[in-house]
Formats: sequence, C-alpha cells, structure tokens
Amino acid sequence: MDRLLRTRVITVVVLALVFGAGILLGFAADRSLVATPEGEEARTEDEEEPTQRRRATYEQVDPTEAQKMVIDSIVKEYRTAMRALHAEFNAAYDPRYQALLRETRSAIKGVLTPQQAHAYDSLIAERDSLAAERDRQRDGQGSGDEGE
Repeated sequence: MDRLLRTRVITVVVLALVFGAGILLGFAADRSLVATPEGEEARTEDEEEPTQRRRATYEQVDPTEAQKMVIDSIVKEYRTAMRALHAEFNAAYDPRYQALLRETRSAIKGVLTPQQAHAYDSLIAERDSLAAERDRQRDGQGSGDEGE
C-alpha cells in the first residue's frame, strides 16, 4: 500500500511539473509572438507607411487645450504609478519565474543526447539574446499608455 501511495504522489508531482512547464512555455511563446515592437509588423506592399503615431483615445473626442493639459498630467501620474507597479511586480515574480524557467530547461536537457543538448543550449541562448534586445528596444520607446 505504501508503495502505491508513493507511486501516485510521484505521478502527480511529475504531471504538475509537466503542466507547469507547458504553461510557462506557452506564456513565453505567446509573449514572443505578440511582443513585436510597434511599427515592425509585417506589411503588404499595398499598405501605406503610417506618417504619425496612433492617436490616443482621449484625443479622438477633441478635448480643449485646457482639458488636454489636465489629461496630460493625469497620464503622467498614471505612467509613473504603472512603472513603479511594474518594477514591484518584476522584483517579486521575476526571480521565481527565471528559476522555474531554468529548472524546466534543465529537465528538458536531461532527456536530450549531448549533441541535442548542445544545440538546445545554442538555440536558447539565441532566443534569450533576441528577447533581451526586444526588451531593450521596447524600454527605450514610450510605454504607449496614453491611449486610455
């Protein structure tokens, strides 16, 4: 009976790890699929190159100059608060996310041959480098939150 219980517990743990890894990989794939910097979307030959940035939603209701000044101060406060919240979120969850990602990658490498593991490491390094570059480009641009 003790052996059966141990087998069930191990099975549940393995299934939970596989499920968790699947979720993380899904989030990573989803993030990489939608995280293209603005203006770099694939365009057909018939599409015109946009000449100006997208108009913020509040600009589409034609506010007066006085209203624009108030709205701009609201957006500035919002942007500052969002950046602080984002930094707090990253500080709390990024280390745990990175640790789980490393564990997942290590588990995957454990299944691969040495040659496959080497190729896997190369692909992961390339992907991480591209993601880091994309993050740097995104952080260098405005947050685009003024469309609210």
